[in-house]
Amino acid sequence: MDISPKILIIIPLQIITILAFFPIAQKLKLYDVPNERSSHKHVTFRGGGIIIPISLLFYTIFFGAQNNYLIAGVLLASAISFYDDIKGSNPFVRLICHFVSVGIVMMDITNGYHFLPIITILIAIIAVAAVNAYNFMDGINGITGLYTLSIYETIYFYNYKIENVFDPNLILILTMAILIFGFYNFRSNAIMFAGDVGSVSLGLIAVFYILFLVVHNNNLIYLSIVAVYGVETGLTIIYRLMKGQNIIHPHRMHLFQDLVNIAKIPHLVVAFGYVIIQVLVNFGMFYCISHQLNGLLFLTYIIILLSCCYIIIKYQIYKRYVVPNEKN
Repeated sequence: MDISPKILIIIPLQIITILAFFPIAQKLKLYDVPNERSSHKHVTFRGGGIIIPISLLFYTIFFGAQNNYLIAGVLLASAISFYDDIKGSNPFVRLICHFVSVGIVMMDITNGYHFLPIITILIAIIAVAAVNAYNFMDGINGITGLYTLSIYETIYFYNYKIENVFDPNLILILTMAILIFGFYNFRSNAIMFAGDVGSVSLGLIAVFYILFLVVHNNNLIYLSIVAVYGVETGLTIIYRLMKGQNIIHPHRMHLFQDLVNIAKIPHLVVAFGYVIIQVLVNFGMFYCISHQLNGLLFLTYIIILLSCCYIIIKYQIYKRYVVPNEKN
């Protein structure tokens, strides 16, 4: 893999971008004010994830036309998401833009592959759902940035050890963008949140990498790269449906929110815990790949294991913290 020294030019530009964002955020009044659903207590800037699409523009400027469909799709999704951060957008319009963005990105994924229309539509629906789930998971300090690092560095490792199919320069540029943003977010009291523009951009890029590997290798094992988020999202949706809630409405019933808001575990401890578990899953995935073990069997095992952990921890939090308070 060839790493270009151009990255050393891009990093200062990324730092300037994040610094320039603060006066812009003040002018646009991009503040996240705590409410009853929040896991933070102080007014915080939101929209700092704008560094992600801008970093893609830097990549295009310095490295030329590569992954054009990916970048075009992410920029479209970023535009509607940033508008949503500023003023709020119509949910239907936002959903349509997400489908269009995913459709554009899929042109990079399915290049050279031919699927039945129904399969293409199904993949698009799953991808849009995954991007929105990624957005909903952005609920505590550090979790989106740190978890995304676990995904991108797994992709980088795959690129290095198994097959060089992605440009490592793009992965490193995105990694630096997350770390620069993380300087303001990976804290007990965050100075900046990613906003929809950040979580949607990061989620769509993650979806691109993972779906590409699934399609390219015809192996579902690569879905385990987001197993922790996937199980958390799926079981939280089921839990809310069981309680008769509208799953579209905002909430704070994710397990990681319970750990922070009810069990009072620090944000970064929970975020790092999620990352460590996902990294262990990824190591298991690479072990299965290197030993040519059944990928679907491994994925099924991981889903069952994580589901059991989710249910047990959720029950223990309810039993230890919620029930005693209800009695009092």
